[in-house]
Amino acid sequence: MTKSFYIILTAVAATAVSFLIGQWAGRSLALTKGLLARQIHESFCHATEQYDTNKTNLFPALFREELNKQELHKLMFRIDTVSLNDPKTVQRNDIRYFADYERLFNERHTFVYPINDTQGIYAYIINPRAGYIGRLLYYFFGTVIALIILAICIRKQINIIKRQDEIARIREDFSYAMIHDMKTPLSSILMGARILRSGKLDKMPEKKEKFFDILEEEAEHLMALTNKILTISKLEHGQLLLEKNWIPVRPMIEELTQMFTAKTDKRVTFELNIEKENIFADEEYLKEAVSNLIDNAIKYSKETVDIQITSCMYNKFIQIKVKDNGIGISLSAQNHIFDKFERASASRNAVNGVTGFGLGLNYVMNVTRSHGGYVSVESQEGKYSEFTISLPLPTEYEITV
Repeated sequence: MTKSFYIILTAVAATAVSFLIGQWAGRSLALTKGLLARQIHESFCHATEQYDTNKTNLFPALFREELNKQELHKLMFRIDTVSLNDPKTVQRNDIRYFADYERLFNERHTFVYPINDTQGIYAYIINPRAGYIGRLLYYFFGTVIALIILAICIRKQINIIKRQDEIARIREDFSYAMIHDMKTPLSSILMGARILRSGKLDKMPEKKEKFFDILEEEAEHLMALTNKILTISKLEHGQLLLEKNWIPVRPMIEELTQMFTAKTDKRVTFELNIEKENIFADEEYLKEAVSNLIDNAIKYSKETVDIQITSCMYNKFIQIKVKDNGIGISLSAQNHIFDKFERASASRNAVNGVTGFGLGLNYVMNVTRSHGGYVSVESQEGKYSEFTISLPLPTEYEITV
């Protein structure tokens, strides 16, 4: 749900709470015991007047009709007879005003309607509280529900604001890291271009060629980073078209191991266990994904690096696993290492002196998902990390196409 949705829902819930609390408080003040007694008295008086007019009507039915007019549908009563000689009885025609009835009622007198010279009838209310508490329950529960919705909406908005603040912080860190990481190759390119333009290396062809190599490497580094960002954006928006085919795993892995052995300053040993020789995928993007995993394995390991690369079959998925003997990843960090612009932890970077934007694992995740697969990690701090790319077997439609 979006922030705007919760803002609107919060406004609706707050309005409902205000209305219900107002109704609840207003009716709590209005529906007092005294008001209830007045409504019952008036209903009884009106019923007796109608009964005097037409005695063929049943008095209980007349009294119920009058109670319903006062919205006292839930009140239950019974009509009893009482002797007019009882000192506690007060006849209907002896009372003119409600104040008289209220005083006599509080003095526990019985308000009766005479039906002959010796007897009268009176109404006994069985459940007087239902006249005012029953109605309030609806408003009470409605208020509670509205308050719960309001609390949930406020909490959601707080979480959204916190997440937006976190995203803003991540973007700020990303911008700083990008500027810092791009500064070095740009400086190298600028410096090399100035030296080459000056003509100082015209008589030193070997150094001149080395400067050209540096310029090319730095430009390729910037281009690779740019392409990776653009690829992630396309993958996230479903705009990247994959060209999937059966590709041999061993040549792809061997090419990557040779490349990383040549470019790294660490002592790296690769152990290959290729059980599944072919995999159905887009070779370019899968190769880049595996390259990111190998690169991380080297970055987050000590000076001597042992990397095991395995391809195997598991539950109709072809898996490529990259396992190192590095510093590992904590359980808490494993929850967000695939997030965009995130690294496992600040301390992890600081200890190893690793720079970058945290795009590698997010790229791996998006490439794997675009193939209909998934990526997982298993790790123990100080021992190892193992990343697994799992890609599904092709459907008949994919094979024919």
